[in-house]
Amino acid sequence: MGSDTRLMGWLASRKDEAWRNWRVIPLRMAPVEVQVIGSGTLDVLRVRNVSTTGLGLYVPHGFVGFDLAKQVKLVVTLPGKKPFLTSGVNKHVTESEDEAHHFGLEFMGLEDSHRRALEEYVRSRMG
Repeated sequence: MGSDTRLMGWLASRKDEAWRNWRVIPLRMAPVEVQVIGSGTLDVLRVRNVSTTGLGLYVPHGFVGFDLAKQVKLVVTLPGKKPFLTSGVNKHVTESEDEAHHFGLEFMGLEDSHRRALEEYVRSRMG
């Protein structure tokens, strides 16, 4: 009986934490904006999806000539919030047939206050 209780407690905590990895799509009327600051470049890009661990970006030019292995600075602006500075690293690239490529960036060294703002945003978009 004791192991069943521990298992149920573990499952409940996993369920409570699962939302943190969910990606939400920003509203077109209230977009999330990100500025990617790399070596000699500054881009303001449209965010495809957001989670508490990273975000997906549409990049029309595909970061041609950009070292995707290097960490970049990010200025993230959530709707109705002040922008915050963090860092990120590219985790994947999805080629598409249209003019935009999709890049997945993982946040690195995210401050607690910024993580809380992202959590609040993700929860608000989940309904």
